[in-house]
Amino acid sequence: MLCEWKTEWMKVRRKKIVLIPAAFLLFTFLWLSWAVRSTHVDSAEDSWMWLLLCISIVNTILMPTMIAMLASRLCDVELKGNTLKLLCTMERKGRLFDMKLLTGAVYVEGYVAMELVMMLVFARTHGFAGGLTLRHLICFLLQCGLVSLGVLLFQMLLSLFSANQILPLAVGLAGSFLGLFSWFMSSPFWRVIVWSYYNLLAYIGQNWEESSHVVSFYERPLDQTALVTLLAALSIGYVWSRQLFMRRTPGCG
Repeated sequence: MLCEWKTEWMKVRRKKIVLIPAAFLLFTFLWLSWAVRSTHVDSAEDSWMWLLLCISIVNTILMPTMIAMLASRLCDVELKGNTLKLLCTMERKGRLFDMKLLTGAVYVEGYVAMELVMMLVFARTHGFAGGLTLRHLICFLLQCGLVSLGVLLFQMLLSLFSANQILPLAVGLAGSFLGLFSWFMSSPFWRVIVWSYYNLLAYIGQNWEESSHVVSFYERPLDQTALVTLLAALSIGYVWSRQLFMRRTPGCG
């Protein structure tokens, strides 16, 4: 397993894939810097809630597109060279799929970790009193980290079976719009759309009083049904995607 793991990193070492999450992280920081100057927040507690809600919405918009680009770059080595058949004669198909997915997960979860660090630095720089609570931390990791793994699994499968990577990238862009729409339109339909789980697992809400133009923030209980559904979908989706890859990819193993 370590040999296959090392091989995957050798394939991408000169592709500068890390620039993709770095660019999106920079955009997120610039957006937050602009937003904090144009938003008035009354209390320290509201400041943190505002920041966490902003990050949730920005991730809903940006992460599906970023993950689509990431998955495409991770898979195009084999697709451009048409080397999947050759690789699968030397490496077990299931192991190849696992290593691809694990490599993508390292980039995605590394992005989540850097985003968490960025929030802490941002809050300290702008004088947000208090700190990140344990509940907020856990909910952030579930909302951002877990949902992003589900999106990665879906995009990785699309990229592996698409000779033209325009399709997976278009799907990722569409996922960004669908995820954003789910924040503003309530419907049971969203529970079958993976990108909408950034909203379904949201843990901060807001109320807008039109008369006074005052925004108040509040804690939202975590949707346990959505969490269980996502975990089940991840488990079933991984097994099904791995089997599909093994059946449809030529070669042995």
